[in-house]
Amino acid sequence: MRPLFFLLLSAGLAAGPAGCGSAARRIDPGSSESLVTLSGIDPSEWRQAAADSADSLLASGALRRKDGQAPVVMIGRIRNQTLMHLETGLLTDKLRQAIGASGQAAVTSAVGAGSNIDLAVRRIRSKELDDLFHQGTVPRRGTVIAPNFSLSGAIIQQMSESGRTEESYFLFHLVLTDLATGVAVWEHNTEFAKQATRPLM
Repeated sequence: MRPLFFLLLSAGLAAGPAGCGSAARRIDPGSSESLVTLSGIDPSEWRQAAADSADSLLASGALRRKDGQAPVVMIGRIRNQTLMHLETGLLTDKLRQAIGASGQAAVTSAVGAGSNIDLAVRRIRSKELDDLFHQGTVPRRGTVIAPNFSLSGAIIQQMSESGRTEESYFLFHLVLTDLATGVAVWEHNTEFAKQATRPLM
């Protein structure tokens, strides 16, 4: 039978590492306390990419139409060309909000990519022959407004290494395309580069 001293010592060592942690707490997402990772895109970088892109687009004048009407923008596909799974909605949701709040354009939910589509737009029109619904309240076919522009792009990652130092480079590339002509009327890049050095041992 092991002496009580050794049992207590073993228990203390086992509990030691767990006792060095800290409880979860809320932080300001834009503060210097936000985590910085080498191979991933951090929350502050998603926010900066969205803000930089929205500011550039809205300042460019690319959304102005000759007839003075506010155009309709479709959020297209953001291609993930990185080494990881990405939730591109972290970028497109903020872009949608910025475009809509600007008053320069409206954003359609009838067409687009991924979570930017609201399937209810099409589903409710399938009820036009359903006697459960008052037909005067069912939206008619041919009433959805087609978009004038499509906003699409890509997120690209490149890794490099020199000695013990590693670097990750991320490029957020966005393009606004005039759907009537197929011409890209605006493009913007936001770039991030991060380095870390591995310890000797």
